[in-house]
Amino acid sequence: MKFGMRVAIGVFVTSLAGALFVIKDAGKMEIAEEAGRFLAKESCFCLWNGQEGRYVLAELLGGQSYFEPNQALAESDAGKEKLAVVENRELQEGQIPKPSEPLIGDVEEEQPAVEVSSQVVRHKNSAVEQLRESLSVDYLWKNFYIIDSTTSVTKKQFDVAAMLHKNLKLKKEKGKKQILIYHTHGASEEFSDSKKNDINDSVVGVGTELTKELEKRGYSVYHDTTRYDSINGGIDRSLAYNKSLEGVQNIRKKNPGIKVLIDLHRDSVGKGKHTYTTIQGKKTAIVMFFNGMSRTKSGAIPYLYNPNLQGNLAFSLQMKCTAMEYYEGFTKPIYLKGYRYNLHLEPRSLLIELGNENNTVEEAKNAAAPLADVLDKVLSQ
Repeated sequence: MKFGMRVAIGVFVTSLAGALFVIKDAGKMEIAEEAGRFLAKESCFCLWNGQEGRYVLAELLGGQSYFEPNQALAESDAGKEKLAVVENRELQEGQIPKPSEPLIGDVEEEQPAVEVSSQVVRHKNSAVEQLRESLSVDYLWKNFYIIDSTTSVTKKQFDVAAMLHKNLKLKKEKGKKQILIYHTHGASEEFSDSKKNDINDSVVGVGTELTKELEKRGYSVYHDTTRYDSINGGIDRSLAYNKSLEGVQNIRKKNPGIKVLIDLHRDSVGKGKHTYTTIQGKKTAIVMFFNGMSRTKSGAIPYLYNPNLQGNLAFSLQMKCTAMEYYEGFTKPIYLKGYRYNLHLEPRSLLIELGNENNTVEEAKNAAAPLADVLDKVLSQ
C-alpha cells in the first residue's frame, strides 16, 4: 500500500512537470521530473530492503531526513532508544563494519574518562600517522568513519592525500564576520540538567560559549540564535533545515566575509550512555563531526548535488585528525549520512554533534574551548 502511494506520488510529480512545461517553466519541470523519477526509484529500493519510505518524502520537502519511522514510538524514551538502534542497524552491503566502535544509539556502560594534560601539546597519534603514511581509503573508512546504513560511498570520493593537505587556512580580518555558528535544532536540543525554556542551557548556549572562545583567538563570529525548529511555541523539525538554509543565506548576504559555517547540534543516543572525556581537569562532552554525502544506497541524489563535498570532507577530516593529536578521546568517528544538511554552501561547512542528552550543561560548555582550539589550528595551519 505504502509502496503504491509512493509510486503514485512520483507519477503525480512527473505529471506536474508536464504541466509546467506547458507554461514554459522548463527549470521547474526539470526539477520536478528528477524528483518524480527519484521517488519512484527509491520506493522500489525501500520496498526491496524493507526500509521506511518517509525519508524519500522528506527529501522532496527540502533535502533532509525529517521524519521518525514511527511517531508514536518516537515520543517515548524507550522508543527514542529503540529508533536510534534501528537507524544504526547492522551495516549493509558495501559498507565497512566497525565491530570495535559503538554506533550512535548503542547503549553501553559509562565510558571511562580520558585525562588530558593541562598543557595542551601535540602528540603523535598512531592512527593519524598510519593514515598519512598509507593514504589508504580502506584504512580511512575503517578507522575514521561510521557510515550510516542508508548511505553508499565510493573510493573516488575519498582522495586521502588531497583531503589531508587541502589548504583551509583563513586569514583573520578585524571587523569582518568570518565564522557563522547557527542551530537548525536549537529549540529541541537540551542537556540532562537544562532548565526548561532557558536558551542558555540548550545547545544555543553552548554556541555562545564557542563564540566567546573563537573570539578570544581573534575571529569575528556571527552567532545566529534563531531556533529554526520552533513553530508557534512548539517543536516542529519537519522544515527546520529549509528554514535554517533561508536564515543562513540571508545572514551571508549581509556578511559576505563569512567563510566558515558551523551548524551546532546535540546528539541523541538514548538513556544510559553518559560519555565524556577529561580535559584540563574538567569533565568534557565528546563531539562528533558529521558529513552529508548526497547519496543513498541506490546512488547519488542529483537534485541534492553538493559542489563543496570535497571541501566538506577535507574540513571534517582535518578537524578529526587535529583533535586526535591534541585532545585524545575528545571526538567520535566522523558520521557519514546520505543527504546534504545545508553543507553545500561553503567548503568550510561543518555539522557538529556536541555531547548528548545525558551530558550536563557544564560538560557541554566545557567542550567549547578545545573545539575552538582545534578549529583555530585547522584554520591557521
